[in-house]
Amino acid sequence: MIKLILFLKKIQFFLLFIILESLAIHYYANSTSYTKVKLVTASNYVVGGLYAQLSGVSSYFSLRSENRRLVEELARLHNELDALRPDTSRQETFLSVVQDSSWLFTPTGERRYEYYDARVVNNSFTRQENYITLNKGVRDGMQPNMAVIAGDGIAGYILSCSERYSVCMSVLNREFNTSGRIKGEEYFGSIYWDGISYEYVTLTEIPKYAPIEKGDTILTTDYSSIFPPDVMIGTVESFELRNATYYEVKVKLHADITRLNHVLAVKYLDAEERDALEESVRHPESGN
Repeated sequence: MIKLILFLKKIQFFLLFIILESLAIHYYANSTSYTKVKLVTASNYVVGGLYAQLSGVSSYFSLRSENRRLVEELARLHNELDALRPDTSRQETFLSVVQDSSWLFTPTGERRYEYYDARVVNNSFTRQENYITLNKGVRDGMQPNMAVIAGDGIAGYILSCSERYSVCMSVLNREFNTSGRIKGEEYFGSIYWDGISYEYVTLTEIPKYAPIEKGDTILTTDYSSIFPPDVMIGTVESFELRNATYYEVKVKLHADITRLNHVLAVKYLDAEERDALEESVRHPESGN
């Protein structure tokens, strides 16, 4: 009972303090114009800070939709740019090219690649065989052997599709393989993952006479029937001469595979024709 009485008295003293403090602030606020300005300034500072914090929280939660919109726009722009690529298929003599070089900049309207935006819904990177799952499938235009690009860097390629989802082989998979070249040079080799670090892949079979330095950019090549050429793979971290004949290069990946969110899936429109032709040459008896 005594504790209850003491508690009620504390409540009374607290309420009395609040009332007296309110009267003091009211009196102070109305005493001079200067005090009014000071209080309004302080109030605006506090309220502005609260609004800034709330705005920051709101912006944070809207990042996902904003990223999705940006990737959709990026896919659209890639598709438009691919249709504007120059026609380099014409065989011209040097003289005719000098006399009329306008064809180099003439859009053909023929596209080699088609780009789709997608979102990563599952991603592993701690195993020896890692995979990525996308929220797009057959009904969205996905199909096996489409490249997956994140932040302008390679991330993997599609292995299998259902109606609404696609499973991709990550670049962080011991079975992954593609070709890469040194930017500004024609020397190329094979890209693979050694299963050690999620940050690095290996470029091998680069000839010993190829000029190479730390920091050089490594890009995809035309030899791939999956990845478009000149997509960023990464940068040279270090290199070592093997068997006195070729370099083995440690390449730091451009894309952070551990933080994949929105990606681009790329379809090589001539892949089926190219693969069928190459297969017929390798196994001519299969065409009989």
